[in-house]
Amino acid sequence: MSLHLERSEPDPLQLKFRFKRKLRTRNQKRGGQKARRQTKLLQPMNDSPIRLSIAAFGGSAAGGLAEGFSNITAKVRNIGFTKDVALHYNNGGGTWVEVPLTWKSNFGDYDVFFVSEPKLVEEFVLRYSIGGITFWDNDEGRNYRFAGQAALIGGNVSLKGATARRRTQAGGGLMVDTSWIEGELYVNNLSPAKTVGIRLSVDDGATWDEVEASFAGPAIGPGVTLDVNTAELWVFKSPELNLNPTSGYFRFAVFHRDLSTGQEFWDSNFGQDYKVSKTEGSVAG
Repeated sequence: MSLHLERSEPDPLQLKFRFKRKLRTRNQKRGGQKARRQTKLLQPMNDSPIRLSIAAFGGSAAGGLAEGFSNITAKVRNIGFTKDVALHYNNGGGTWVEVPLTWKSNFGDYDVFFVSEPKLVEEFVLRYSIGGITFWDNDEGRNYRFAGQAALIGGNVSLKGATARRRTQAGGGLMVDTSWIEGELYVNNLSPAKTVGIRLSVDDGATWDEVEASFAGPAIGPGVTLDVNTAELWVFKSPELNLNPTSGYFRFAVFHRDLSTGQEFWDSNFGQDYKVSKTEGSVAG
C-alpha cells in the first residue's frame, strides 16, 4: 500500500470541532452572485478527517456496465506527515477489496487523493490511517452505494475548486485594487428546491457574507450512460469589491440547503474553513 510523504508542515491533531448549526430556509435562486451580510460563521460539527469529495461512475455503450469505471476523489485533513488513504469496496461476492488512493495535491491544511478503479464499484467506504490511528468515511454508517447513479457527493456538498481574482481599476481619478473569489461546487440533487453557495469572510471572520451559487449542469460531463441527474455542478462568484487589507486571504465554507426538508449541509474543510490567498490566481480544490 503506497504512502505519501507530505512536503508541508502538518497541523496539530484536533479531531473535535464545536460549531453551532443554524437552519434557515429561503426561496431557491439560480441567478447567483447575491451576497447577504452575516455577523458570524455557523457550521455543524465534523469529526472525521477524511471525506469523499466526488465518486464518478460510468460505463461504455459498447461494453455495458461490465466495462465501467469508478473515479474516487477524497479529501483528508493534513494532521501528519505520512498518510495512508485507501478505498474499500465490496466486489459483489461478499469480499471486500482494498485499493490505495494516490496523492494528487496539497492545499496547506488538507490534501486531495484520487483513484480510478476499472469497474463499477457497487458499495464502498474510505479509510485514512495516520500515526497508528485509522479513520473512516462510511457515509454516516450507510456505506456509499452506486445504485445506477453517475456521481455521488460526500456530505451532499463539496468544493470542487476556487480561484482568487484581483484587478487594478481606475476610479475617480485613482487606481483601486479590487478582489473577488469564484469557483465551482458539487451538490447531490436531493430536491429541486435548494439554495447553494458559500459563506465568505474577507476580514478573517470579523464579518461574513453569503454568496449564492447558480446551477451549471450535471456534476460530470456528457457521454455517460448512467443517471447524470443525481449530482449537480454549481458555480459562484463573489461581488468585485475594493480589496480589504485586513486579511491576506479569503475564508469561506460551502453550504447546501434543502428547502423541501429544511436540512442544511456544509463543507467547511473539516471545521477549519477554506482559506485562499487574495493573490491573483491562488486556488483551493
